[in-house]
Amino acid sequence: MLKRAITLLGAAAALLGAAACNDEAFLTEVPYDFVGPENFYATADDARAALAGVYATSVSSTGDNYYGRNFVMLVEFLTEMQTPYLSATNERSLVDNYTFTPAHSYIYSTWQSAYQAINRANSVIDRVPAIPMDTTLRSRLVAEAKFLRALHYFNLVRMFGGVPLRTKETTTLDSLQQPRASAQAVYAQIVTDLKDAIRVLPAQRTYTGPDIGRASRGAAKTLLAKAYLQRAGTGVTPNVGVDSALALLQDVKATEGYALVANYASLFDMTNEVNSEVIFDVQCSRSNGVGCRLSNQVAPRMSNYGSGQNGSFTAEEPFFLEFAANDRRLATTWQLSFTNKAGATITYGPTTNTANGAYGADTPYMAKFLDRLSVTAGNDEPNYIILRYADNLLMEAEAINELQGPTAAAYAAINAVRTRAGLADLTAGLAKAAFKDSVFAQRRLELSMEGPHGYFDSQRNWAWAKARIEANFARGVQWLTLPAAQRVRQSRWPKFATGTTAVPVLTDKYRLLPIPTQARDLNPQLEQNPGW
Repeated sequence: MLKRAITLLGAAAALLGAAACNDEAFLTEVPYDFVGPENFYATADDARAALAGVYATSVSSTGDNYYGRNFVMLVEFLTEMQTPYLSATNERSLVDNYTFTPAHSYIYSTWQSAYQAINRANSVIDRVPAIPMDTTLRSRLVAEAKFLRALHYFNLVRMFGGVPLRTKETTTLDSLQQPRASAQAVYAQIVTDLKDAIRVLPAQRTYTGPDIGRASRGAAKTLLAKAYLQRAGTGVTPNVGVDSALALLQDVKATEGYALVANYASLFDMTNEVNSEVIFDVQCSRSNGVGCRLSNQVAPRMSNYGSGQNGSFTAEEPFFLEFAANDRRLATTWQLSFTNKAGATITYGPTTNTANGAYGADTPYMAKFLDRLSVTAGNDEPNYIILRYADNLLMEAEAINELQGPTAAAYAAINAVRTRAGLADLTAGLAKAAFKDSVFAQRRLELSMEGPHGYFDSQRNWAWAKARIEANFARGVQWLTLPAAQRVRQSRWPKFATGTTAVPVLTDKYRLLPIPTQARDLNPQLEQNPGW
């Protein structure tokens, strides 16, 4: 679904209605994520509408289950960057403090949403080639669907490892009884889809008008580079593919025309959403059915923004303090002040706020993707950024370091990001391991809340991330030992149940999420991940 593409949006609504024609009881009792529309594909308009339905998965009425909330919360709260203000037993805090189980609703809803998008993409890939229409347009629509299928399988394989691999439209329940493919097989499909897409998709700069926001050749190259790097860095294919990732990143730099925008803040102020840096984003508009859904989650609880503010994303204090005072990303990443319901300006104070005080939290709220003009949850204007060029530069630095150590080219890539942020160049002469950690620390500062990248970055540098998360766990447990009168700034750390004294240790089972209980109930062939 693309911003301002009125004809596509209307057609997508028709497709979504066709996909939802089964009765309510059926939808609540069976896995509806693979029940696709029948007898729909006849014209070029049908093909466009079907593809719009794939794009729409991220911003539809079920968007809260995916990029609108649950997926982002899983990937962000599993890091040391952000924490919800809520109690230790809240569903969001269960993720934050690593006490979740395979039955956690966010895990299953994300699984469902990704597979719903995959089945819609499969439908396009299966059916559009038979439609009599312009051959160039037909090839492009199928290539876009392959890009989107690869994106959603990439989300699944990063979260769960091997998952059922379905590359044909599923229209019957019998075909859902399928075991997990290996992670290698899932990545192989991702690579195939993206290579196919690269051969067909146009450059991003060629899209105009209502086509702005479609998957492009540069997006497919970037996602393929990211997949190669993740596959190698998580041990699926140890050290294999880093050179291919680097070649793709350097090709994107040389041929696709992307560049850092001069002003970091302009990436998120809604006045410059079509720019040289954003490679792929979820297109959103402040209208019913086509808005994004994160603003209500980042709007401060005490603010006058939006409707029914949740204020879910607040900084874990050590991460907030990693932003240097002169870092230009500081005021763009965090809300250091806001307008409350009475119309007064409330400013964050590091020593005076409490979770129930005027600011509504003990550390700043996330500012990215806040829409101060949205009045209804789910009608947000800011596009949700999935791929952008700063990420490419940091991946380039990571890949060069893995292959050659911290060369001048690796330093140049990370320093380009630091310079834009107003920071001095990274310390020269670092050892390979120290340079790697510096790249990952910079990724946290540059990309927090986006992508999302947090947990997936942790998987590629597990010891580094584990140490940071456990250090914050220790602070949270220590807070519980303080006298009651001193326990006033509780939302700075992950929250644990009263009486917790032992600092949790992140075992290797947490390098992947568990296969959802609900999915295994429906499909007993799904084996659980080790340790779960």
